[in-house]
Amino acid sequence: MQPIPPLPSLEELVQQLGDLAGMPAVITACACAVLVVVLRDWRGLLAAFMAMQLALAVLTSLFLPPVWSLLNVIVGGLMAIMWYLSAQRAGWGGRFLPFRSTSGVQSRPLSSTTLFRAVAALTLAGALLAARPRLPLPPTPPDVRVVATWLAAYSLLGLALGDEALQAGAALGIWLAATQLVVGALNPDPWLIGLLAAVNLLIGLGTAYLMVARGPAMSQSPGEEGE
Repeated sequence: MQPIPPLPSLEELVQQLGDLAGMPAVITACACAVLVVVLRDWRGLLAAFMAMQLALAVLTSLFLPPVWSLLNVIVGGLMAIMWYLSAQRAGWGGRFLPFRSTSGVQSRPLSSTTLFRAVAALTLAGALLAARPRLPLPPTPPDVRVVATWLAAYSLLGLALGDEALQAGAALGIWLAATQLVVGALNPDPWLIGLLAAVNLLIGLGTAYLMVARGPAMSQSPGEEGE
């Protein structure tokens, strides 16, 4: 029986993923940010959020120590796990936006429909591609400028369209990811990177609490609330 080969070190793993640290990581991070804003299925949202964190870790490994990139992956994974457990605790179904009951008729706001959110996301993408040459961006590497601008714009769109705690928490997570990307490229201070990771984790905890607290209330009908 052949012995099990040893696992590669973190530095070796980063070297193996070096080919993905360019355009593939940029496209993956930007596409996942769009999916986080557009998707209504909370499971798909969590998967896109985690994939975005992995792509950003590969991208930041070009100018940050691998341990710091791994820290962001760990924090993003903890946030996704907390949100998954909170959604299960709140009794969510396949779609995370709950229906609202108005005069006995279940309805949902226009901003929660997939078509409306997809149109808004595509419109924002066109605006970014048209205005990017004229945007006042910080002196960072080109890939960092593209991803940071894209993430910041879609985080604001997610906050504007979001009706649920999970949407707001994911949008804030995207904004902090853009902030960590720019800060890591301009001023790679371990204390500042750790502070942003701690703030990100606190946002995840607050979002998980609001998901659980709001879940039972949304599952009750107006008649049950009055009893």
